[in-house]
Amino acid sequence: MRNAVTWFEIIGKDASALHKFYGEVFGWKLTPPVAEMGNYSMLSEQGPNDKGAGGGIGGDPNDGARVSVYIEVDDPQKYLDKAQRAGAIVIMPATQITPDTMIGMFRDPAGNVNGVLKANPRMAPEQAASRARKKTTVRKKTTARKSTTRKSTARKKTTRRGRRR
Repeated sequence: MRNAVTWFEIIGKDASALHKFYGEVFGWKLTPPVAEMGNYSMLSEQGPNDKGAGGGIGGDPNDGARVSVYIEVDDPQKYLDKAQRAGAIVIMPATQITPDTMIGMFRDPAGNVNGVLKANPRMAPEQAASRARKKTTVRKKTTARKSTTRKSTARKKTTRRGRRR
């Protein structure tokens, strides 16, 4: 199948309750939640060579509940542009979410939120979750450094002006 559905997400206000529900009903085993991503967990038993789409379950208190499918494509931004021309609203441009995965999301003309995905190479869910945690941690440290630099620069300018007067 060309551009197959390879991922799904089930999102709701209480990620822990969703994890428990799907675990009890279907016996799904999940990776440990990534707090920085809304307590997002992935199916841990879905390997690269298994049949069926992989998926994740997480929380988003601002967005309420949604179920989304992700269609695998070679160029997420190209397909987002195509969807927009066909009447969709892009709600997330093509974004690198792990070193090996880029996604983008759109709302179709009926209001459904879905996504496009480029994942290369396919990896085990535990490895992807681990990389997502590392990337989130690195991003926070980088932001903190930039913020500190700006503050010290601002103080130096104020000090210099004070001396000149």
